[in-house]
Order: sequence, then C-alpha cells, then structure tokens
Amino acid sequence: MIRDLFLYKEPADKYGFDISAEKDKTSDKECFFMAEVSKDIDENLAYARQVLSCPDNGDIVIREFDIEVCGGKLRGFAVFADGLSSGRDISQNILLPLMCLADTHPTDMDDMSDYILRCLIPHIQTFKEKDINKILKSVNYGNCGIFIDTLGWGFSAEVKAWEHRSISEPANETVIQGPHEGFNEMLRANTALIRKTLNTNNLVMKNVTLGRTSKTPAAVCYLKNVANTSLVDEVEYRLTNLDTEYILSSLTLAQYIEEATFVSVPQIITTERPDRVCHALIEGRVAIVVSGSSHVLIVPATLFDMASSPEDSYLRFPYSLLTRCIRIIAIILSLLAPAVFLAVMNFHQELILTDILFALSKARSAVPFSSFIELLLMELSFELIKEASVRVPGPVGSSLGIVGGLILGQAAVSANIVSPIMIIVVAITGISSFAIPSYQLSFSFRFMRFIYTFGAAIAGFVGIFTVMFIDTLLVVNTKSFGTPYTSPIASGEKLRISRLIFTPPVWKKGIRPDYLKPKDKTDSSYISRKWKYKKR
Repeated sequence: MIRDLFLYKEPADKYGFDISAEKDKTSDKECFFMAEVSKDIDENLAYARQVLSCPDNGDIVIREFDIEVCGGKLRGFAVFADGLSSGRDISQNILLPLMCLADTHPTDMDDMSDYILRCLIPHIQTFKEKDINKILKSVNYGNCGIFIDTLGWGFSAEVKAWEHRSISEPANETVIQGPHEGFNEMLRANTALIRKTLNTNNLVMKNVTLGRTSKTPAAVCYLKNVANTSLVDEVEYRLTNLDTEYILSSLTLAQYIEEATFVSVPQIITTERPDRVCHALIEGRVAIVVSGSSHVLIVPATLFDMASSPEDSYLRFPYSLLTRCIRIIAIILSLLAPAVFLAVMNFHQELILTDILFALSKARSAVPFSSFIELLLMELSFELIKEASVRVPGPVGSSLGIVGGLILGQAAVSANIVSPIMIIVVAITGISSFAIPSYQLSFSFRFMRFIYTFGAAIAGFVGIFTVMFIDTLLVVNTKSFGTPYTSPIASGEKLRISRLIFTPPVWKKGIRPDYLKPKDKTDSSYISRKWKYKKR
C-alpha cells in the first residue's frame, strides 16, 4: 500500500482574529500530504490515474512498458502531459534505453534504482524521488514521471517543451537607442537574459514557489556582493508568507507584497527590459521573476525611479539632461494643468492679462456649461478615447484616436458644447501624460488629476494646495520595502538630490544610492577614465 502521512498545521492567530469558526472548514486547513512510492506498480498506476484524473484529462498520457532484466520482465510506466513535454526526448532518452538496454541489473533493488538513474536514463536532468506527489506535481510543469515495479523509488525527468513567445522588443518600454530585447513568459528564458547581461558569479537566482495550488515557479535575483542582506531577507519573507491559492502573474504578486495598497503611486517597478533589471541589480536592488509573466518586479522603488526612462543611460549627457527636464515639465502639466486653469478661470482672474481674459470670456460666452462641467466632460471623453484605443485592434485603434481627437473635438466646438481653450488644455494634459515613462505612474497621475480638479473647483488655489498637502503627506509616509518613497530627498543625500535633474555623465556615476544600504557603495573607481591620466 502507498504509505500516506497527513500533517495538519493550524494557522496561528497572528493578527488577533477569531478563527474558531473557521476550524471546521477543511478548505482552509493547511495540509501537507506525503505519499511514498509503492513497490507495487499497480498501486502507483492507480494512484497516478486518480491524482491526475485519468482518463478525464485528455492531455495526460500514461505509457506502460516492460523492462527485460536477467531473463525476466519488470513492468513500468511513464506519465507526462502532452503539449508540455517533448515526446522525442521521452522516446529517445527515457523509453528507448529502459526497454532496450536493461539486460543486466544488480540484485539489490536499491542498487537497481541507482543503476537506472546512472546507466539507463541518459537524459540530463533526471531526479530520484521517494514522494510520489512531488513526481506527479512535476508532470504539470512539463516533467515526465517514471515508475518501475519492485522499486520504492520514482524518477522525474525534466523534458519541458511547451510553446512560448519568442524574445522580442518590449511593447511598453520602447527606446530608440539601447537594447531591443525584452522578457517573455518563460522563467528560465528571462533569468538567462539577466545572467547573459551581467555575467558574474555573484548573481544569485533563488527559486521560490508562489500559491498553494498553482505552485507558480519564481526566482529572486540579486548580487550577493552588493545587495543588502536585510533587503533580500525581507523580499524572501514576504514571498514565502503569502497564503493564497493562486498567483499567476507578477503584476498580481506586486499587489500582494506592496505595503500601502490605498496610496495612488505604485511602489514596485515593473519592467519588460533585461537591461533595466541589470542596472537595478548593479545598484543593489532585488528583482523578482515570475513564470508566466513578461514583467519583472524590481524593489525597492522610489518616485524618481518611476519618472526615469531606460534610455537615460544610453544618451549623452546634454541630451539626457534635456529629456529629463522635458519629462519633469510633462509630469507637472499632466497633474496640475487642468486644475490650475480651472482655479484661474473661476477664482483668480486677476492673474490673467486683460486682453487674454476678454478673449477667453468671448470664447466661453456661447458655452452653456460651467468651466468645471466643461473640463470634466472633456477629461472623461479623453479617457474614454484613450481606453477604447487600447482595447480595439491596432489599425482600428489609431483611427479611433484620430476620429475622437479631431472630428469629435471640432464638432464639439462648432456645437458650442466646449470652448477651444478647453480642448487645448486637455490636449496638452493628455500629451504630457504620454511622456511619463512608467505606465503605472501615468495611471496614478490620471487618477489624482481628477482629485486636484475637484479641489480647484471648490476653493481655487486653496483647494489645490490642500489636496497637494494631503497627497504629499501620503507619499512621504509611504515606504517600499523599508525604503522611503521620496528618497533620496527623504534620506538627505545631497549628492543624489543634485543628480535628480542635473544628471551627470555616465563616467561620474560611480556611487550607488545610499538609501539602498548596499554592501559595496561604489561600482567603479574614483577615476574610471584612466586613459586621460596615463602618459603614452
């Protein structure tokens, strides 16, 4: 009989909740089920069919075979998932040697399991295992489970060969200068891209599994000679203390491990670019790669990391400085332009030149709505166009943007529903929001723009500064894995503060961020361009 062992571990009442009513719910119990491989092949076969729901599962293949040993025969079977495993590898590297080469074997059954592993299965990644559940679970990952009669061991061979998307250019983080390769949904393909770029023995990729049922493979990546040990331990602690059934995406995982859920700003960097991950690892950050997701998480994150572009590292100093200044202006416009315009028009007309004020009043004289309703209608229309253009196919999406932005806008002005100046303000705001590198930070500003607009409609500049004060308090009190979100301003690093806008040349960026508390604070010598100081 297959020997079963059930271990029930009752969850601790860590947060003071009453869990007495939940104790009789078997679905909430944390069960660790261990079943040893039986020496009877029929028991193993029946158990495998029961666990893998055969023959109901049409993609699960069970291939029975015989091994000829010393004039006799031993029964066996291989189980794998069609579409996840390579049939060619199973036929040539597993079934063929077992069925044709096993003519002699040791008399001891324990020695026979070692003999099969070492001499009869030439496949590279093959493991011997006592727990039948581990073998059967590995079938869902693309492995092939192998069981032989009279043996108390089973084998698991890694023969993954599922279809996947090839490495291509990231869709959301395109750059003109710089690498054009991006992550895909394969865990090992993504980790290989990182290791290929860094090429150092200090790179550590620690395997973890996420979700009690999904068992999603993931990897925690860091440089052991740079990353702070406390940061690495904190990341591993949060990942290993998630009590949920399924985690299927890194974007879902980010919501589980972030600290301030109800703060509008994102607290974890998500990227599809291997070069950006490598730059973050060099600084002393930690990356989390999740199987089935093309986005890699980088922690900790700061507000200024979200506002930086991957292309900043590849541009020369004057160009990088110009683009960063333009980006800062775009961030301010996307957040405050509609609110400031509304406050000036309704509460602070004295700030507008008389001629301009008369022109604005004349343009709005035929509009039946107030400035606030007019602005709200235009903002909602622009958000609808933006959302619809994302959901429809590519060629149709571009046509939809042109139709919505030009034809509908012109028709609204001709019908005296909105004023021309309002369309200009909303258009400038929308264009500025597209200049924000981080898609999640752009979402945050889109949400907060409505809050600032309501504040301006209620009390003008007083309302704007009130909302700004509350928003600043929330952001300043936010932390990302123990790092203040407004670093380096919060940590008082004068050197880093000066570099937020005035980005130095790349050969002067030899100091890692101090707020990350890296083990090695410099990534290059004081004089990196030694050729300038050496005599020829």
